[in-house]
Amino acid sequence: MTATRSPWRGLGRSPLRYLASSEPWRGIAYTLTTLVLGCLMFLAYVVIVLLPFAPAWSNLLGKIDRQRIRLLGVPAIVDPHTPVDGNLPTRMGVRLGEPSTWREVVYSLFLAIYGPLVGIGLSIVAVAVGVFAFAPAIAQQGEVINLWNWTVDSVGESWWMVPISLPLIVIGLYLSGVAAAIAASIAMWLLGPREEELAAQVEALESSRGVLVGSFEAERQRIERDLHDGPQQDLVGAAMQLGELAQTSGDPTVRTEVEAAHARVERALSGLRETVRGVHPKVLDDFGLEAACAELGDPIDVRVIPSAGWAPGRRLPVPFERAMYYTASESVTNAVKHGRASTVTIELSDVLDVVTMVVTDDGVGGADPARGSGLAGLVERAHALGATLTVTSPRGGPTVLRWTGHIRQ
Repeated sequence: MTATRSPWRGLGRSPLRYLASSEPWRGIAYTLTTLVLGCLMFLAYVVIVLLPFAPAWSNLLGKIDRQRIRLLGVPAIVDPHTPVDGNLPTRMGVRLGEPSTWREVVYSLFLAIYGPLVGIGLSIVAVAVGVFAFAPAIAQQGEVINLWNWTVDSVGESWWMVPISLPLIVIGLYLSGVAAAIAASIAMWLLGPREEELAAQVEALESSRGVLVGSFEAERQRIERDLHDGPQQDLVGAAMQLGELAQTSGDPTVRTEVEAAHARVERALSGLRETVRGVHPKVLDDFGLEAACAELGDPIDVRVIPSAGWAPGRRLPVPFERAMYYTASESVTNAVKHGRASTVTIELSDVLDVVTMVVTDDGVGGADPARGSGLAGLVERAHALGATLTVTSPRGGPTVLRWTGHIRQ
């Protein structure tokens, strides 16, 4: 069972605590909806006889009941089905091959039997409570109440029956709670995932994460290539032409203007090279994370400190190196643009294949991932690798980013 709270928990309390809580009313709500759904399943199986479509309506019932269990204060049941794409026949074929689909069919059969039985039992209890609670009114109408060997035919004699309705109500509340707990327990057993299904979901999630990271890197490399082969080459050509024109021009005024334009082009080219380096730095591929982080020190002082377990020249899996580098690069950029920091410290450690990078700046703080796409994107990127990224940035500083991930051997 995947839920952390048992549907039987409330019934285990003392009677006073149970009756004074919301548990009885939750049980009644769950039992009544169980009765309704059970009767619908009974009609589907017995009256309408749509057996070939049982997996379809059972799948819908499973989706409803995984959420309906929350009426009892129990967390929703985890969906055991793996995500599937494609056209309708493809999805149907995958679903029909899943054991969880046939467990849903078994659950719908259970509900088709259990729902009407619960309805009959609760109807008997409700009638008994009504007879005892309204006995004087029944007797006043001239009706005779027969209770086994006793006959009640007067209003005065019927009043002794009214107090008995109170313990009957309590019994009814407990019976409703028991009925709800039984149905919920069966739902958790049949509708929840098995260990192998959870493993399959984890594998599918890791695969999708790999596709996400791979697509992200491919897009970065495409941007780097386009910048290098397009605008960067054009700017290099323009800078060379302006340099030649400045040397050959005989007019001092024109030469001054050309030299100023040449300087602007050189600055633009320098900025573009920095951008290209930030998109996909070559030093990261050649020498690793530590060397790449050390090159982030312009125009701010960046100190890279190897800490516990970090060996000089340590190489990490490529997705880890890139994610950690972009985190450090974004941190340095934010420290310069927004934090007004003068120093950034990057501490690297590797303990039992748990790699940690702590980036600290001495700026004014106030960084919030919820307010910007940069940090939020880095958090999502870390999650895609199964890692975590936390940001602590109180007003006044310092800002601390902690990136932690486990390297699988």
